[in-house]
Amino acid sequence: MCLVGPNGAGKTTLLKLVATLLRPSGGDAHVMGHSLRNDPDEIRKRTGLLTVRGFLYDDLSAAENLHFTMRMAGLKPRREVIARVLERIGLAEVADNRMRTFSTGMRKRLALGQLLVRPIEVALMDEPYSGLDSQGMRLVDEVVADFKAAGTTVLLASHQDGEAVREAEKTGILRKGHLEILPESEPLSRHLSVGGPAGAPEVD
Repeated sequence: MCLVGPNGAGKTTLLKLVATLLRPSGGDAHVMGHSLRNDPDEIRKRTGLLTVRGFLYDDLSAAENLHFTMRMAGLKPRREVIARVLERIGLAEVADNRMRTFSTGMRKRLALGQLLVRPIEVALMDEPYSGLDSQGMRLVDEVVADFKAAGTTVLLASHQDGEAVREAEKTGILRKGHLEILPESEPLSRHLSVGGPAGAPEVD
């Protein structure tokens, strides 16, 4: 599902709520049958969140960041898994470089690798295309396609017109905290700041 909406609509907040990084101030919701209020640990085990800045550590290398991600997920880090993911995201040659030396695009690739290094059932992606060149954007599209083929649910918030956005099975627009599922007949380009007509609402 693709999520769009104007600045401040709450897209990032919604993703963080689903990922259990934020606690609902009222009410409740269920993810994979588990309550956000009562079962956040169960939800956290099965979801992965890609944020604009990522959850990365400057003083660790690319490989060490993925090693730490696996440890935090309760998995035994395996070199072959980490090596395979680094190859997949195009960072194999800089596996031992400290993250503080990475460009914005390289950081985004490594954050994407954090979603791939452990099994997840729900992938939450906040502006996955930001900071990436055309090759990096294609990588995002390929990863989303792989998730869908594996049966992983993808909730993607983006203002950029990537293939994964255009081919989303459902599109929702968030306005003032209210989520509306767009009819299939309504063109998504109306709600994108890239490729939309003049006057289309800019989204963050």
